[in-house]
Amino acid sequence: MELKTALVTGASSGIGLAIAKMLSEEGYKVYGIGRIFPEGCDFFEQRLSLDLRDTDILLSKVSEIKRVDILVNAAGSAYYGLAEFNTPAQIKEMCRVDLEAPLILTSALLPKLKDVKGMVINIASVTSTRINTHGAAYGALKAGLRSYGRSLFEEVRKTGVRVVTVCPDLTLGTKLYRNADFKPSEEEGCYLLPEDVAECVKNIIGMREGAAVTEVEVRPQFNRIEKKKN
Repeated sequence: MELKTALVTGASSGIGLAIAKMLSEEGYKVYGIGRIFPEGCDFFEQRLSLDLRDTDILLSKVSEIKRVDILVNAAGSAYYGLAEFNTPAQIKEMCRVDLEAPLILTSALLPKLKDVKGMVINIASVTSTRINTHGAAYGALKAGLRSYGRSLFEEVRKTGVRVVTVCPDLTLGTKLYRNADFKPSEEEGCYLLPEDVAECVKNIIGMREGAAVTEVEVRPQFNRIEKKKN
């Protein structure tokens, strides 16, 4: 019997890496797309070190994967601060990584996903459902990804393909806050870990065929952030 296969973007760190590891432990052959992979990632079937914005290279590489049961769009880029200070380069990067790449990958892989009644898992953000001062562009793009997922499910549900949008809140151990002047508080109960999101995804994919979770928020019990120390 052919092993099930998963393709995960943002697989070199944070939530994407945790989901990739979980899927491997669940018996999937995992292809990971990322930049620089850390040591000890020998659970991947193949690591694809590339920039999601290089569309031609991206599509060429994924076309070589014969079967895809799960596509996880987990890569993300965020720049925080007042909207007037978002540079054109920052806005372009967020647009291409947070929204353009997931749409392109999903469109390219839908025929393969339909063949096996597969699943698309989009890692959006709790910001996709909120007003986001100091993060207006990022929140808007994640809201776009959430909207896409909701519409896509209605479009493909008759084929057996499931589409899930996962909206995590403040998560430690990711690179999402590298361009921010804040980070999740490290007080107990004030943050998620990437493994928490991976566990949520594990529960969703383990549901019986015919039952579909289409959207879920994963949040820490408390809501606190910390200013980064200079």
